[in-house]
Amino acid sequence: MPSPKLRSGSDYLAWTKRRAPARYNLARSGVPRLALERLDLSLADLLHNENAEDGWPPLKERIAVRQGVTAAHVVTTHGCSMANHLAFAATIEAGDDVVMESPLYEPMLRVAEYLGARVIQVARQVENRWRVDVDDIARALTPKTKLVVLSNLHNPTGAFDGDITLTEVARVASRVGAKVLVDEVYLDLLHARGVRTAVRLAPNVLATASMTKSFGLDGLRLGWVLAEPSLAEQIRRLNDLFSINTAHPSERIAARALERAEELLAENNALLARNIDLVDAFVRAHDDLSWARPSGGTLGLVQIADADVDAWVDRLHANYEVAVVPGRFFGAPDYFRIAVSLPTDDLRQALQRIDEALHKRA
Repeated sequence: MPSPKLRSGSDYLAWTKRRAPARYNLARSGVPRLALERLDLSLADLLHNENAEDGWPPLKERIAVRQGVTAAHVVTTHGCSMANHLAFAATIEAGDDVVMESPLYEPMLRVAEYLGARVIQVARQVENRWRVDVDDIARALTPKTKLVVLSNLHNPTGAFDGDITLTEVARVASRVGAKVLVDEVYLDLLHARGVRTAVRLAPNVLATASMTKSFGLDGLRLGWVLAEPSLAEQIRRLNDLFSINTAHPSERIAARALERAEELLAENNALLARNIDLVDAFVRAHDDLSWARPSGGTLGLVQIADADVDAWVDRLHANYEVAVVPGRFFGAPDYFRIAVSLPTDDLRQALQRIDEALHKRA
């Protein structure tokens, strides 16, 4: 049974949900929310009081075609969080070892611990622009390792690992019979560059994603797991113990958004590229700040020198109405995570306030 502490869930998600609103929210990690009017939905698209049981076939086909796999690889879920939970539950048992990146998205760690696994963390290094070091992962593997967990684009740094690196990770994991889980919830933002799911690379790779972070469709709670068909079927049957199936109106809205994916993603990427440039110039102009410029996506991890980061983040929120996330939630206490998805003029105003807070910190 999980310990009472683990039954309390994620400290990070509790912090985000209970935090008072800020005028400039640089803690929210997704692209701007998509107005459903953009999708030209009719009432008939939404009035469906029915279930698609194991996933609506047109949606699964759209996901599969975009990622270069088959519909048999696709399991639709309630958001990426449930996708990750199912991926863990299908691949590990109590007493197994799980190798995880660090810094990391804290809820992934909590799920592994909840399921009784021993977590071995492998540090991504800022000197390597936060990219994965395959040799470090190989050294962390044990005969009891059943799963290696990465994110790509990496949360919280925005680092990107290409097919060559991920193929090598899959190869070294296969030596001990381990699978590799890649959280790809931001990866659609690189679709125009030809980037596709890591599931294509090796049979022991599975991946998770959703419509939330790249498309701004938070309210749909529509995610998926991609895995080899036999494992995907195992995950579908396991999901019968949790949510059984996803809400059919959400499936139809997601399918419509995927029909217009390139247009929507191009708009989001144009905003993010401008904003990454803006934050990069800001960081380089401050001797007490440093970061490795993200490869894309909505996030970056900024180091602040000689500061109590938690206290500084609290003052920034209370006195300057700007929210960022303290790095302790990702295992990086000398850093704060900044999102770059606000409208550019708003981001510029937020950075001016951060500049004031930096100059006035004790």
